[in-house]
Amino acid sequence: MQSYAPVPPEAGRGRGGRWRWVVLVGVVGVVGVLVPVVWRAGGFEAVPKQPAESAGKALDLGLFRVTVRDARVGVETESFGSKKQRFLIVRMRVVNEGKETESLSQGGLADGVVALTKAGKWVKPERVEGVAGGAETSVVQPGLPVEASAMWEMGPADSPKKLTVGLRKWTYDHGFTDSTFAWRVGLEDDVLAGRLTLPVVSP
Repeated sequence: MQSYAPVPPEAGRGRGGRWRWVVLVGVVGVVGVLVPVVWRAGGFEAVPKQPAESAGKALDLGLFRVTVRDARVGVETESFGSKKQRFLIVRMRVVNEGKETESLSQGGLADGVVALTKAGKWVKPERVEGVAGGAETSVVQPGLPVEASAMWEMGPADSPKKLTVGLRKWTYDHGFTDSTFAWRVGLEDDVLAGRLTLPVVSP
């Protein structure tokens, strides 16, 4: 046969068939490796936007590291005056992961802690109080743990058995129209860093 003559169809059929088998075996091998890895990592399901967490576990919220301890009913003096008021109180350990002193109330921790009402609405606490080193405090300093109490007002006949608490994520970023970087909390109700359902301890 001349070297420049066309190759008969039969001459290349065996080699092409072998390559197809090599490719097929390679694809099957890759799939066989990837499927167990993906399954162990949680499968193909989307990451939940409200991951369920349990009390006693430290949760990284970006600006704060929070460990929710428990929920209970308590009686405290109102902010103004001497009248007593019933509150749902969630106790937590808070560590400031930033570099500046942060408030426990509005503009600080309280903006990232919410409770779920019977109507399905997330609401921030009316008050957040703290104790650090045996003294009352309204702020949390970097690296200094604070025992904080987030409080929601209750009616005289309210007596819930459980309370669902949500913790929001903080990110160090600039605003849409503001180029200054600062710690900002995400306010989307369907996106939480953690969601805890706690039994409520009554006095």
